[in-house]
Amino acid sequence: MPDKKIMAGGAVLAAAGFWFYVKPNYIDSSPPVVYTEEQISEAPRPTVTLEERVLNLKAPAIAPNYVKAEIALEFADADHKWIGLEGEGLLHANEEFAHHMEGDIHRIWDAITDVMGGKTLDEVATTEGREQLKAELREAINHELHHQQVENVFFVTFVTQ
Repeated sequence: MPDKKIMAGGAVLAAAGFWFYVKPNYIDSSPPVVYTEEQISEAPRPTVTLEERVLNLKAPAIAPNYVKAEIALEFADADHKWIGLEGEGLLHANEEFAHHMEGDIHRIWDAITDVMGGKTLDEVATTEGREQLKAELREAINHELHHQQVENVFFVTFVTQ
């Protein structure tokens, strides 16, 4: 017959294992979180910041014009996958979303290049011109993408020459 001390120690370890691993996950599970319409409207949306690039603008006859731009795209979140994420969770979610969008990045850059190539320096030099450019970029990118839709376009860097 096994030693009683060994049997008692095994029983204590089994009870502790149940208490720390099984009980918190299954017995006291919390109900699913229900979000209000206000929380849904304020929820973070997946945002992808594109690398900084130098693009050609529509040039006058004298000299070429360029824009150095770093663009951030905020996408719609129709499935509400990003609600409740904060801090590192949000960063991780955006990295995951960026990885998901990797196959579409070249189509996004093609749309951006087409729109920028049709603009002159004078058209993008004003605040109103940049706002119009953002709207045109959003429309062109959404035309290229079918499974995600851009809600906002942000210029992180926008320098013209």
